[in-house]
Amino acid sequence: MNRAGGVSRWTHAFAVASALGMVGLQATYLLDWPLRAIGLFGLLGAVLPMTFGMAYLLLPAYVGTTLATHRLPGVHLVVSYAGAAVLVAGQLTTLPRLLVVAGTTLWSLGVGCFLGALGKTIGPALRANPSVVIRSRDRPQRSTRAATATVPLAILYLAIGTIALLARASSAPAIPGTTIPGVVHFYAVGFAAVLIISLGARLLVGFFHVVPPRPLTWGALGGSVVAPALIAGGFWTWPLFQVGAVVLAFGVLCYLGMVAVVAVRTDRRRIGLVGVLSGAFAGAGGVLVAATVAIDGGAAWPIEAHVPLVLDGFLLLTIIGYAYEFFPIGTGQFTGASDRVGLAAIVILGGGVLLRAVAPPLSVPLVGDIGAALGIVGTSVYAYVLTRRLAGLHAG
Repeated sequence: MNRAGGVSRWTHAFAVASALGMVGLQATYLLDWPLRAIGLFGLLGAVLPMTFGMAYLLLPAYVGTTLATHRLPGVHLVVSYAGAAVLVAGQLTTLPRLLVVAGTTLWSLGVGCFLGALGKTIGPALRANPSVVIRSRDRPQRSTRAATATVPLAILYLAIGTIALLARASSAPAIPGTTIPGVVHFYAVGFAAVLIISLGARLLVGFFHVVPPRPLTWGALGGSVVAPALIAGGFWTWPLFQVGAVVLAFGVLCYLGMVAVVAVRTDRRRIGLVGVLSGAFAGAGGVLVAATVAIDGGAAWPIEAHVPLVLDGFLLLTIIGYAYEFFPIGTGQFTGASDRVGLAAIVILGGGVLLRAVAPPLSVPLVGDIGAALGIVGTSVYAYVLTRRLAGLHAG
Protein backbone atom coordinates (compact mmCIF):
# COMPACT_ATOMS: atom_id res chain seq x y z
CA MET A 1 0.00 0.00 0.00
CA ASN A 2 1.53 3.30 -1.00
CA ARG A 3 1.19 6.38 1.18
CA ALA A 4 -1.47 8.10 -0.90
CA GLY A 5 -3.45 4.88 -1.16
CA GLY A 6 -3.22 4.38 2.59
CA VAL A 7 -4.56 7.83 3.33
CA SER A 8 -7.37 7.34 0.81
CA ARG A 9 -8.40 4.10 2.45
CA TRP A 10 -8.52 5.68 5.89
CA THR A 11 -10.50 8.62 4.53
CA HIS A 12 -12.99 6.13 3.13
CA ALA A 13 -13.09 4.28 6.46
CA PHE A 14 -13.89 7.51 8.27
CA ALA A 15 -16.59 8.26 5.67
CA VAL A 16 -18.28 4.88 6.12
CA ALA A 17 -18.06 5.13 9.91
CA SER A 18 -19.66 8.58 9.69
CA ALA A 19 -22.48 7.27 7.49
CA LEU A 20 -23.26 4.48 9.93
CA GLY A 21 -23.13 7.00 12.76
CA MET A 22 -25.75 9.07 10.93
CA VAL A 23 -28.14 6.12 10.98
CA GLY A 24 -27.48 5.57 14.66
CA LEU A 25 -28.10 9.24 15.35
CA GLN A 26 -31.61 9.04 13.90
CA ALA A 27 -32.33 6.08 16.19
CA THR A 28 -31.41 8.14 19.26
CA TYR A 29 -34.37 10.43 18.53
CA LEU A 30 -36.76 7.47 18.54
CA LEU A 31 -35.17 6.21 21.76
CA ASP A 32 -35.86 9.62 23.32
CA TRP A 33 -32.30 10.18 24.50
CA PRO A 34 -31.48 13.40 26.38
CA LEU A 35 -30.43 16.25 24.09
CA ARG A 36 -26.89 16.26 25.48
CA ALA A 37 -26.43 12.58 24.67
CA ILE A 38 -27.95 13.05 21.20
CA GLY A 39 -25.67 16.00 20.48
CA LEU A 40 -22.57 14.19 21.69
CA PHE A 41 -23.42 11.01 19.77
CA GLY A 42 -24.16 12.89 16.57
CA LEU A 43 -21.07 15.01 16.78
CA LEU A 44 -18.53 12.37 17.80
CA GLY A 45 -20.08 9.50 15.88
CA ALA A 46 -21.39 11.10 12.66
CA VAL A 47 -20.11 14.62 12.04
CA LEU A 48 -16.49 14.65 13.18
CA PRO A 49 -15.42 11.32 11.62
CA MET A 50 -16.23 12.61 8.11
CA THR A 51 -14.66 15.96 8.98
CA PHE A 52 -11.47 14.24 10.10
CA GLY A 53 -11.38 11.93 7.10
CA MET A 54 -11.77 14.70 4.54
CA ALA A 55 -9.31 16.92 6.39
CA TYR A 56 -6.69 14.17 6.10
CA LEU A 57 -7.26 14.18 2.37
CA LEU A 58 -7.80 17.88 1.61
CA LEU A 59 -5.60 19.91 3.93
CA PRO A 60 -2.26 18.40 2.84
CA ALA A 61 -3.33 18.86 -0.79
CA TYR A 62 -3.69 22.60 -0.17
CA VAL A 63 0.04 22.80 0.50
CA GLY A 64 0.91 20.56 -2.44
CA THR A 65 1.65 17.33 -0.59
CA THR A 66 0.03 14.20 0.86
CA LEU A 67 -0.25 13.07 4.45
CA ALA A 68 3.19 12.18 5.83
CA THR A 69 1.91 9.06 7.61
CA HIS A 70 -0.90 6.63 6.90
CA ARG A 71 -0.66 4.87 10.29
CA LEU A 72 -1.88 7.65 12.57
CA PRO A 73 -5.31 7.95 10.89
CA GLY A 74 -5.92 4.27 11.62
CA VAL A 75 -4.98 4.67 15.27
CA HIS A 76 -7.13 7.80 15.37
CA LEU A 77 -10.19 5.98 14.05
CA VAL A 78 -9.96 3.13 16.57
CA VAL A 79 -9.20 5.08 19.74
CA SER A 80 -11.57 7.95 18.99
CA TYR A 81 -14.57 5.66 18.50
CA ALA A 82 -13.70 3.74 21.66
CA GLY A 83 -13.48 6.99 23.58
CA ALA A 84 -16.66 8.36 22.00
CA ALA A 85 -18.63 5.26 23.07
CA VAL A 86 -17.61 5.79 26.69
CA LEU A 87 -18.32 9.53 26.59
CA VAL A 88 -21.81 9.00 25.18
CA ALA A 89 -22.50 6.22 27.68
CA GLY A 90 -21.52 8.64 30.41
CA GLN A 91 -24.38 10.92 29.34
CA LEU A 92 -26.89 8.08 29.57
CA THR A 93 -25.86 6.52 32.87
CA THR A 94 -23.49 7.03 35.78
CA LEU A 95 -20.09 5.51 35.01
CA PRO A 96 -17.11 5.01 37.32
CA ARG A 97 -14.87 8.06 37.24
CA LEU A 98 -11.90 5.99 36.08
CA LEU A 99 -13.85 4.82 33.04
CA VAL A 100 -14.91 8.38 32.16
CA VAL A 101 -11.28 9.51 32.38
CA ALA A 102 -10.24 6.57 30.17
CA GLY A 103 -12.87 7.47 27.55
CA THR A 104 -11.83 11.11 27.56
CA THR A 105 -8.19 10.11 27.23
CA LEU A 106 -8.89 7.79 24.30
CA TRP A 107 -10.87 10.43 22.43
CA SER A 108 -8.20 13.04 23.11
CA LEU A 109 -5.50 10.65 21.94
CA GLY A 110 -7.36 10.36 18.65
CA VAL A 111 -7.44 14.14 18.32
CA GLY A 112 -3.73 14.17 19.14
CA CYS A 113 -3.10 11.70 16.28
CA PHE A 114 -5.01 14.01 13.95
CA LEU A 115 -3.11 17.12 15.01
CA GLY A 116 0.21 15.31 14.94
CA ALA A 117 -0.35 13.87 11.46
CA LEU A 118 -1.32 17.24 10.02
CA GLY A 119 1.52 19.02 11.80
CA LYS A 120 4.06 16.53 10.53
CA THR A 121 2.73 17.01 7.00
CA ILE A 122 1.89 20.69 6.70
CA GLY A 123 4.58 22.17 8.93
CA PRO A 124 7.58 21.26 6.73
CA ALA A 125 5.75 22.39 3.57
CA LEU A 126 4.95 25.79 5.05
CA ARG A 127 8.47 26.26 6.39
CA ALA A 128 9.90 25.47 2.97
CA ASN A 129 7.50 27.76 1.08
CA PRO A 130 4.91 29.77 3.05
CA SER A 131 3.24 30.98 -0.16
CA VAL A 132 2.36 27.42 -1.18
CA VAL A 133 -1.19 27.83 0.17
CA ILE A 134 -1.99 30.47 -2.44
CA ARG A 135 -0.46 28.88 -5.52
CA SER A 136 -1.29 30.63 -8.78
CA ARG A 137 -3.58 27.88 -10.00
CA ASP A 138 -5.79 28.38 -6.95
CA ARG A 139 -6.68 31.97 -7.89
CA PRO A 140 -5.04 33.83 -4.98
CA GLN A 141 -7.85 36.35 -4.55
CA ARG A 142 -8.44 37.89 -1.14
CA SER A 143 -11.43 35.73 -0.25
CA THR A 144 -9.47 32.57 -1.06
CA ARG A 145 -6.59 33.71 1.13
CA ALA A 146 -9.02 34.58 3.92
CA ALA A 147 -10.67 31.16 3.65
CA THR A 148 -7.28 29.47 3.85
CA ALA A 149 -6.31 31.57 6.86
CA THR A 150 -9.35 30.42 8.84
CA VAL A 151 -8.46 26.71 8.59
CA PRO A 152 -5.78 26.90 11.33
CA LEU A 153 -8.35 28.63 13.55
CA ALA A 154 -10.71 25.69 13.10
CA ILE A 155 -7.89 23.35 14.14
CA LEU A 156 -7.26 25.61 17.14
CA TYR A 157 -10.88 25.35 18.23
CA LEU A 158 -10.60 21.56 18.00
CA ALA A 159 -7.57 21.66 20.28
CA ILE A 160 -9.27 24.04 22.73
CA GLY A 161 -12.38 21.86 22.84
CA THR A 162 -10.24 18.81 23.59
CA ILE A 163 -8.37 20.64 26.34
CA ALA A 164 -11.72 21.69 27.82
CA LEU A 165 -12.90 18.07 27.70
CA LEU A 166 -9.76 16.89 29.46
CA ALA A 167 -10.14 19.66 32.03
CA ARG A 168 -13.70 18.52 32.69
CA ALA A 169 -12.54 14.96 33.28
CA SER A 170 -9.83 16.17 35.66
CA SER A 171 -12.21 18.54 37.49
CA ALA A 172 -10.49 21.78 36.49
CA PRO A 173 -13.54 24.08 36.26
CA ALA A 174 -11.43 27.23 36.02
CA ILE A 175 -11.04 26.59 32.29
CA PRO A 176 -13.98 28.03 30.27
CA GLY A 177 -16.15 25.73 28.19
CA THR A 178 -15.63 22.58 30.28
CA THR A 179 -19.33 21.68 30.29
CA ILE A 180 -20.50 19.14 27.74
CA PRO A 181 -22.52 21.82 25.85
CA GLY A 182 -19.43 24.04 25.83
CA VAL A 183 -17.23 21.26 24.45
CA VAL A 184 -19.88 20.32 21.88
CA HIS A 185 -20.01 23.90 20.64
CA PHE A 186 -16.21 24.17 20.44
CA TYR A 187 -16.29 21.07 18.23
CA ALA A 188 -19.48 21.75 16.25
CA VAL A 189 -19.33 25.51 15.79
CA GLY A 190 -15.60 26.07 16.15
CA PHE A 191 -14.18 23.09 14.26
CA ALA A 192 -16.79 21.47 12.01
CA ALA A 193 -18.74 24.59 10.99
CA VAL A 194 -15.66 26.74 10.46
CA LEU A 195 -14.10 24.02 8.27
CA ILE A 196 -17.34 23.62 6.32
CA ILE A 197 -17.52 27.35 5.63
CA SER A 198 -13.81 27.93 4.99
CA LEU A 199 -13.30 24.87 2.80
CA GLY A 200 -16.69 25.49 1.21
CA ALA A 201 -15.48 28.90 0.02
CA ARG A 202 -12.91 27.00 -2.05
CA LEU A 203 -14.88 23.85 -2.88
CA LEU A 204 -17.87 25.75 -4.25
CA VAL A 205 -15.58 27.46 -6.74
CA GLY A 206 -13.84 24.21 -7.64
CA PHE A 207 -16.95 22.09 -8.10
CA PHE A 208 -19.34 24.62 -9.60
CA HIS A 209 -17.06 27.24 -11.19
CA VAL A 210 -18.80 30.20 -9.54
CA VAL A 211 -17.00 32.67 -7.27
CA PRO A 212 -19.37 33.87 -4.50
CA PRO A 213 -19.54 37.62 -3.86
CA ARG A 214 -16.65 38.71 -1.66
CA PRO A 215 -18.79 40.46 1.01
CA LEU A 216 -20.77 37.25 1.60
CA THR A 217 -17.61 35.16 1.83
CA TRP A 218 -15.93 37.56 4.23
CA GLY A 219 -19.09 37.83 6.34
CA ALA A 220 -19.42 34.05 6.55
CA LEU A 221 -15.76 33.57 7.45
CA GLY A 222 -15.68 36.40 9.97
CA GLY A 223 -18.88 35.40 11.75
CA SER A 224 -17.97 31.71 11.91
CA VAL A 225 -14.51 32.40 13.30
CA VAL A 226 -15.52 34.88 16.03
CA ALA A 227 -18.73 33.21 17.25
CA PRO A 228 -17.32 29.94 18.72
CA ALA A 229 -15.12 31.72 21.25
CA LEU A 230 -18.08 33.77 22.46
CA ILE A 231 -20.61 30.92 22.51
CA ALA A 232 -18.55 28.00 23.81
CA GLY A 233 -16.26 30.07 26.03
CA GLY A 234 -19.17 31.94 27.62
CA PHE A 235 -21.98 29.39 27.46
CA TRP A 236 -25.16 31.06 28.80
CA THR A 237 -23.06 33.93 30.17
CA TRP A 238 -24.39 37.40 29.43
CA PRO A 239 -23.47 39.17 27.18
CA LEU A 240 -20.88 36.90 25.51
CA PHE A 241 -23.32 34.12 24.71
CA GLN A 242 -25.96 36.43 23.26
CA VAL A 243 -23.45 38.38 21.17
CA GLY A 244 -21.96 35.12 19.93
CA ALA A 245 -25.38 33.84 18.89
CA VAL A 246 -26.03 36.99 16.86
CA VAL A 247 -22.57 36.89 15.26
CA LEU A 248 -23.02 33.22 14.36
CA ALA A 249 -26.43 33.91 12.84
CA PHE A 250 -24.88 36.64 10.71
CA GLY A 251 -22.08 34.33 9.55
CA VAL A 252 -24.38 31.43 8.67
CA LEU A 253 -26.79 33.73 6.81
CA CYS A 254 -23.85 35.01 4.76
CA TYR A 255 -22.86 31.39 4.12
CA LEU A 256 -26.39 30.66 2.93
CA GLY A 257 -26.08 33.64 0.59
CA MET A 258 -22.78 32.23 -0.76
CA VAL A 259 -24.30 28.85 -1.53
CA ALA A 260 -27.50 30.34 -2.95
CA VAL A 261 -25.55 32.56 -5.36
CA VAL A 262 -23.55 29.55 -6.53
CA ALA A 263 -26.73 27.49 -6.96
CA VAL A 264 -28.35 30.22 -9.08
CA ARG A 265 -25.34 31.02 -11.24
CA THR A 266 -23.81 27.61 -11.87
CA ASP A 267 -24.57 25.59 -14.98
CA ARG A 268 -23.42 22.39 -13.25
CA ARG A 269 -26.57 20.81 -11.83
CA ARG A 270 -25.43 18.12 -9.41
CA ILE A 271 -27.22 16.40 -6.55
CA GLY A 272 -24.40 17.34 -4.19
CA LEU A 273 -25.36 21.00 -4.48
CA VAL A 274 -28.90 20.12 -3.35
CA GLY A 275 -27.46 18.71 -0.14
CA VAL A 276 -25.16 21.67 0.46
CA LEU A 277 -27.93 24.20 -0.23
CA SER A 278 -30.43 22.31 1.94
CA GLY A 279 -27.85 22.20 4.71
CA ALA A 280 -27.28 25.95 4.43
CA PHE A 281 -31.01 26.66 4.72
CA ALA A 282 -31.32 24.36 7.74
CA GLY A 283 -28.28 25.99 9.34
CA ALA A 284 -29.79 29.44 8.89
CA GLY A 285 -33.02 28.27 10.50
CA GLY A 286 -31.13 26.63 13.35
CA VAL A 287 -29.01 29.65 14.25
CA LEU A 288 -31.97 32.04 14.00
CA VAL A 289 -33.94 29.86 16.43
CA ALA A 290 -30.91 29.68 18.73
CA ALA A 291 -30.35 33.44 18.58
CA THR A 292 -33.98 34.02 19.54
CA VAL A 293 -33.82 31.82 22.62
CA ALA A 294 -30.37 33.16 23.56
CA ILE A 295 -31.65 36.73 23.59
CA ASP A 296 -35.18 36.30 24.93
CA GLY A 297 -35.00 33.02 26.83
CA GLY A 298 -38.51 31.67 27.33
CA ALA A 299 -39.79 28.30 26.12
CA ALA A 300 -37.63 25.20 25.79
CA TRP A 301 -38.98 24.19 22.38
CA PRO A 302 -36.56 26.40 20.37
CA ILE A 303 -33.63 24.42 21.77
CA GLU A 304 -35.36 21.16 20.84
CA ALA A 305 -35.84 22.48 17.31
CA HIS A 306 -32.31 23.88 17.15
CA VAL A 307 -30.64 20.48 17.59
CA PRO A 308 -32.06 18.69 14.51
CA LEU A 309 -31.82 21.82 12.36
CA VAL A 310 -28.13 22.28 13.05
CA LEU A 311 -26.95 18.74 13.73
CA ASP A 312 -28.95 16.81 11.12
CA GLY A 313 -29.82 19.67 8.78
CA PHE A 314 -26.78 21.90 8.53
CA LEU A 315 -24.00 19.44 9.34
CA LEU A 316 -25.30 16.11 8.00
CA LEU A 317 -26.94 17.40 4.82
CA THR A 318 -23.85 19.45 3.99
CA ILE A 319 -21.59 16.46 4.59
CA ILE A 320 -23.78 14.28 2.39
CA GLY A 321 -23.80 16.91 -0.35
CA TYR A 322 -20.03 17.19 -0.46
CA ALA A 323 -19.66 13.39 -0.18
CA TYR A 324 -21.66 13.03 -3.39
CA GLU A 325 -19.32 15.52 -5.08
CA PHE A 326 -16.17 13.70 -4.02
CA PHE A 327 -17.57 10.19 -4.57
CA PRO A 328 -20.20 10.43 -7.36
CA ILE A 329 -22.55 7.51 -6.91
CA GLY A 330 -23.97 7.75 -10.41
CA THR A 331 -20.74 6.29 -11.80
CA GLY A 332 -20.91 3.20 -9.61
CA GLN A 333 -21.70 -0.31 -10.82
CA PHE A 334 -24.19 -1.57 -8.23
CA THR A 335 -27.91 -1.67 -7.57
CA GLY A 336 -29.07 1.82 -6.66
CA ALA A 337 -26.08 3.59 -8.23
CA SER A 338 -27.97 6.57 -9.57
CA ASP A 339 -28.33 10.25 -8.85
CA ARG A 340 -32.04 9.73 -8.25
CA VAL A 341 -31.33 7.41 -5.35
CA GLY A 342 -28.77 9.83 -3.95
CA LEU A 343 -31.23 12.69 -4.26
CA ALA A 344 -33.92 10.61 -2.56
CA ALA A 345 -31.67 10.19 0.46
CA ILE A 346 -31.27 13.98 0.73
CA VAL A 347 -34.99 14.67 0.29
CA ILE A 348 -36.07 12.03 2.79
CA LEU A 349 -33.54 13.13 5.41
CA GLY A 350 -34.42 16.78 4.81
CA GLY A 351 -38.10 16.01 5.28
CA GLY A 352 -37.31 14.21 8.51
CA VAL A 353 -35.31 17.19 9.77
CA LEU A 354 -38.21 19.52 9.01
CA LEU A 355 -40.70 17.33 10.88
CA ARG A 356 -38.43 17.05 13.92
CA ALA A 357 -37.95 20.82 13.91
CA VAL A 358 -41.68 21.59 13.88
CA ALA A 359 -42.68 18.87 16.34
CA PRO A 360 -41.61 20.80 19.52
CA PRO A 361 -43.62 23.99 18.84
CA LEU A 362 -46.59 21.88 17.75
CA SER A 363 -46.25 19.72 20.88
CA VAL A 364 -46.95 16.62 18.80
CA PRO A 365 -44.29 13.97 19.56
CA LEU A 366 -45.65 11.69 16.84
CA VAL A 367 -44.55 14.22 14.20
CA GLY A 368 -41.02 14.08 15.57
CA ASP A 369 -41.08 10.27 15.58
CA ILE A 370 -42.15 10.22 11.93
CA GLY A 371 -39.30 12.62 11.19
CA ALA A 372 -36.85 10.34 12.96
CA ALA A 373 -38.15 7.34 11.01
CA LEU A 374 -37.67 9.26 7.77
CA GLY A 375 -34.19 10.16 8.98
CA ILE A 376 -33.36 6.48 9.44
CA VAL A 377 -34.52 5.73 5.91
CA GLY A 378 -32.65 8.65 4.36
CA THR A 379 -29.37 8.04 6.17
CA SER A 380 -29.60 4.29 5.53
CA VAL A 381 -29.91 4.93 1.80
CA TYR A 382 -26.93 7.29 1.97
CA ALA A 383 -24.88 4.80 3.99
CA TYR A 384 -25.66 2.06 1.47
CA VAL A 385 -24.81 3.98 -1.69
CA LEU A 386 -21.67 5.56 -0.18
CA THR A 387 -20.36 2.24 1.15
CA ARG A 388 -20.98 0.47 -2.15
CA ARG A 389 -19.40 3.35 -4.09
CA LEU A 390 -16.25 3.31 -1.96
CA ALA A 391 -16.10 -0.48 -2.09
CA GLY A 392 -16.19 -0.18 -5.88
CA LEU A 393 -13.27 2.25 -5.83
CA HIS A 394 -11.14 -0.23 -3.90
CA ALA A 395 -12.26 -3.13 -6.08
CA GLY A 396 -11.24 -1.13 -9.13
